[in-house]
Amino acid sequence: MRVPATGWAAVAAVTLMGCAAQESDPVGEPASTPPALAAPAEPTAEELALDAYRGMWDVVVEGSHEGTVGHPDLEQYASGQALDFTSDMLRGVVATGEPVMSPEVVGTDRSGSSGTVSVKDCIDDSGWLIADTAADGPSGSRLVTATVVSTDGRWLVDDLWMEDYGSC
Repeated sequence: MRVPATGWAAVAAVTLMGCAAQESDPVGEPASTPPALAAPAEPTAEELALDAYRGMWDVVVEGSHEGTVGHPDLEQYASGQALDFTSDMLRGVVATGEPVMSPEVVGTDRSGSSGTVSVKDCIDDSGWLIADTAADGPSGSRLVTATVVSTDGRWLVDDLWMEDYGSC
């Protein structure tokens, strides 16, 4: 393991301070212990839902670059209508680029046995184009709404709706 020169200086300083502290500590007093590090915070339902939403789109974009028909990784991020819808998007057509997304949580319902998070996005797909075709089809910004549900500890996009172009 290589340690930068500044790292060795820090180690030496800590070692020397530790020795100096031991020499000046009165005999019989226990050395103080460092405070415990705080445990990392668990991600919130909203963060987990947004991760699932972004993960789903990452798979769709990756699959579009490869000309995939469906994609087995979609099941890690989507279920129900959203899984059917995104699988249908991947019908072997090759695309380039990627959409610009800006998802945000617009509602959370933690009542009942599973949680539900509502996501709203304004996706601009003008930079995500089908390869080898003229860009004469519709493109631009459109409102996307999604419902992300917690099932057996996993957050999955269950409903996904895309509005007309220009809706956001």
